[in-house]
Amino acid sequence: MPSKTSWINKEIIVQSLRSTGWVGIVYFVGLLFALPVDIIGQLSRDNQSYPITIYDNLFKMQYPIQIGLMLFIPVILSLFLFRYLHVKQAGDFMHSLPIKRSKLFFHFTGVGFSQLIIPIVLNTIILLSLYMFTDLPQFIEVSDILIWCGITAVVSLLLFTAATLVAMITGLTAVQGAMTYILLLLPAGMFMLICFSLKNLLFGFPEDYFFNVQIEKYSPLIKAVYLENTLFSGIDVLLFFTITLVLYGLSYMLYNMRKVEVASQAIVYPFLRPLFKYGVAFSFMLVGGMYFYGVYQTQGWTLFGYFIGSLIGYYLGEMVLQKHWRVFRHWKGYAGFAFAVALLGLLIQFDLFQYEEKVPDLADVEKVHVSSSYYSLTDNPDNLIKDPFMTDPKAIEAVLDLHEEIVHIQDEIHGTDENREQIFLYYKMKDGSKLVRNYQIDRGEFDSEYASLYEMKDYKEKTEQIYGVDSGKVDKITLYSEMGNKPSITIADPPEINEAIDILKEETYHDSFEDRDKVNLYNVELLLSDGQWSNVGVTHNYKKFISWLQDKGYLEDIKMTASDIEWMYVTDQVPNNDQLFQPTEQAVTELKEENKGIEVKDTGQIETIMDQLVYDHVNSGYNVIIKYQNQESFQTFGLQKEDAPSFIKAELNK
Repeated sequence: MPSKTSWINKEIIVQSLRSTGWVGIVYFVGLLFALPVDIIGQLSRDNQSYPITIYDNLFKMQYPIQIGLMLFIPVILSLFLFRYLHVKQAGDFMHSLPIKRSKLFFHFTGVGFSQLIIPIVLNTIILLSLYMFTDLPQFIEVSDILIWCGITAVVSLLLFTAATLVAMITGLTAVQGAMTYILLLLPAGMFMLICFSLKNLLFGFPEDYFFNVQIEKYSPLIKAVYLENTLFSGIDVLLFFTITLVLYGLSYMLYNMRKVEVASQAIVYPFLRPLFKYGVAFSFMLVGGMYFYGVYQTQGWTLFGYFIGSLIGYYLGEMVLQKHWRVFRHWKGYAGFAFAVALLGLLIQFDLFQYEEKVPDLADVEKVHVSSSYYSLTDNPDNLIKDPFMTDPKAIEAVLDLHEEIVHIQDEIHGTDENREQIFLYYKMKDGSKLVRNYQIDRGEFDSEYASLYEMKDYKEKTEQIYGVDSGKVDKITLYSEMGNKPSITIADPPEINEAIDILKEETYHDSFEDRDKVNLYNVELLLSDGQWSNVGVTHNYKKFISWLQDKGYLEDIKMTASDIEWMYVTDQVPNNDQLFQPTEQAVTELKEENKGIEVKDTGQIETIMDQLVYDHVNSGYNVIIKYQNQESFQTFGLQKEDAPSFIKAELNK
């Protein structure tokens, strides 16, 4: 009977292990010291003066070692396994063997998979043994070990198959290593650069929202780097496993198509070379625009950055493909690229898709969120408002009126004036879609629209933290005066806490838009039982709460009166205003000697000024420096010219 030939070729496996076996050994030893050895060391400590640091998320243990091994070992392994594709003599020899290409591919990738999986499985077995025979169950569960094993394997195999795919595309080992990480970072990197450019081209584009909230979704590398804090979800594992299978299938197809003689070429497939060259040009163009905008903040320099970046990128790509620097005669390709990009830029600039003009109809909006930043929508543990979306039709209409006014005068508010404020709008539509915009505006230009929104009950309930406070979970309330250095008082009696919170919620409903920037008479800090806290500012309009403080006997201890102030010194805006943030006695003396203001000592005049002070002394009409009785330090506030008493205007406008 004829003997059957085994499909497994032991010689190829042995040869592969001779050249790459050390990589698997390094991976095993690295993981061994990162987890089992570290756990044994923690559990065997005699000195228990500080807690044993074993976490339920095992990626937190020796995390730099783990992430370093996970991100570099699979790529290094692929570099050595498929080195023969990039060396002509080795490639000729390997493909001259009486072995089908498919068999070669499966053998080399099988060796790679084995050298990644076996170290992970062996360390998992060791961890399970420690779980059975030590005190490890006090700190983790079996599921934590299995989750670590599964995620580490998924990431390792994904990086290995990505590096293998790149090995089939290039004929240079160095290019394979660099392009592997570029391939894995490319979606996130391109997403970031495109978002930055769209921010400059499209009025209202929410670059920060897309970059900070969604960028990690576009790169396995970025998600892997965050494993210390956030484990993969089941969908993430399924997605990355699917990507691994797709990359493996593409690698197999390209390997069968690859010609032996293309070794040492940067890109071995002619149809991919234009994609590589123009992709590099486009990426460098975006980087150049971002750099020059960041440095000079002007449209002219930004356009120059796009031009010089694209030019450098195009010729760098051409040099890599041609493997020499004498490529400057190839200008026609760049001219075509520049024309296409310029045309695309004009289409975006002229807003042919009506992005900048888009304001949703009231009938289409389900709910809306408005704030100064996308951060209010993130999973922020300090945010007590669990549902930050307004559903009241009147509140939604007020937001739409504000939005329409911003769009209407957009040509007047383009720019990056340092005094502008940010407004973030997030609409959830009835059809399930969303509309997100972010603007830098001068809020003073929209006072009427802001006032209509600010004084609505639904708006305050979704933006003021006091409405997210459960009075039954408040341990204590601390009150202190905003002005001066009077001692704070603490309220810990539960019935009084409940009364105070109920009154504060009622008073906040009546808080006026005109007083939003005024200096608080008192600050109220609420400490919750779970360690969170909230803060409420009490202005002179909170008459019911102030009366409650007086009835309870707390007011006299923290009340700041004109008799507590030795003098006020009111000046026009002066040079080096930042020095007045915490003014020194020398600075105040110099102002007085130069007669740059007016000193106020009359108690009646002091009380009049006290009710009109604002925090922003930099952008106010006047600076007010306050010297308190029996205190050496000074305090600076602002005073708007329209709120200033007549005697101040008369003296300073002479």
